Amino acid sequence: MLGLRVLRRLSPVFSPFRTTSQVACGRGSPSASANVAQQQDGVLLKMDNPYEKSPRRCVLCNIAVDFRNVQLLSQFISPFSGRIYGRRITGLCGRKQKEISKAIKKAHSMGFMSVTHKHPQFMKDPRVCGMKHLDN
Repeated sequence: MLGLRVLRRLSPVFSPFRTTSQVACGRGSPSASANVAQQQDGVLLKMDNPYEKSPRRCVLCNIAVDFRNVQLLSQFISPFSGRIYGRRITGLCGRKQKEISKAIKKAHSMGFMSVTHKHPQFMKDPRVCGMKHLDN
């Protein structure tokens, strides 16, 4: 048992001497397991982690949000109830989600948008986010 503890303490010292099979099996360092090395015809090839999820991008990070742009704001409300979709549905970053919700509320109070439902003119607009509407 004592020998095993000593070996675990010395494992970072011997990490450059590990084989590619140990790294591929998950016994290597965490940075080495992110880029798995494969051996093909005696040449090591680096490949990305196939199970890593692609980062979600905010759709509106380079677009200015204005309360008068009713067509853009109507993409983020429910067509039937008029409620604002949440971040997990829209895929926006926190800052833009807050800007969208403030702009929608301001458009409601100024009379640019209907509070209870989405305007029928904007029902056929292309979807900005990955939301699935019930088409009638």
